[in-house]
Amino acid sequence: MTLKDTDQLDDLKEFLIDWYGKYDSSYGVPTDELPSDLPTALHELYAFAGRWKDGTDEHLENSPEIFQQQDCLYSVERLKRAGDRITFLEENQANWTCQAEAGNDNSPVYCDEGMLWDDQAEGHLLVNESLYHFLKSFCLQEVVFGCKHLYVAEGQMDQIRSLFNTPLEDVWLNGYYTGLKEAGPTHAFYRCGDVLVMARYGDLWLGSNGDDLAAVLKNADMSPIKLRRIKPD
Repeated sequence: MTLKDTDQLDDLKEFLIDWYGKYDSSYGVPTDELPSDLPTALHELYAFAGRWKDGTDEHLENSPEIFQQQDCLYSVERLKRAGDRITFLEENQANWTCQAEAGNDNSPVYCDEGMLWDDQAEGHLLVNESLYHFLKSFCLQEVVFGCKHLYVAEGQMDQIRSLFNTPLEDVWLNGYYTGLKEAGPTHAFYRCGDVLVMARYGDLWLGSNGDDLAAVLKNADMSPIKLRRIKPD
């Protein structure tokens, strides 16, 4: 399935249930525990998956563990207020954070990532006009990094496609995340069975929770591509 670039999360929810093969209402945060001024997109994500565990028990209590693999979606209890904005996500080493506007269902996303390399940067800048779009890029990124089997590849996307006997299915294309829009899209995702391929900032990642990826790598001509296994290490 291809996720739509529209103001809804139904297709993301459908993808997550299909990918993990399970869902229970306990994975979400009860609506009476959610701040009333959360933008709709965040409210919906927390209500659906704000306490979805990944089985490792390596995170804080009540954390949405499936969304804390690379960058970190805060648990509802960790949400922070800064004026009229809510800080809801941080980079894995806490180098930058993302904010949304409290009470604004059409909130964009602000990020202070630019302060890492720009001495003139001042705090959080608008980086994504759509919170819905941002969350789809983020959540799919975390799904890939949370895979039991994970590789980073040196090669071209066409070479990755040639590894598979069937065409890769588009999942999310032209995804924007924390970079300024004029720099262009940063994320794209493709699927074949239980294998997810992610193009992220020019790097290619292959992730799987089952046996499909091992079978692909065993049977394909790997000579044009260099793979480095990340997990299991």
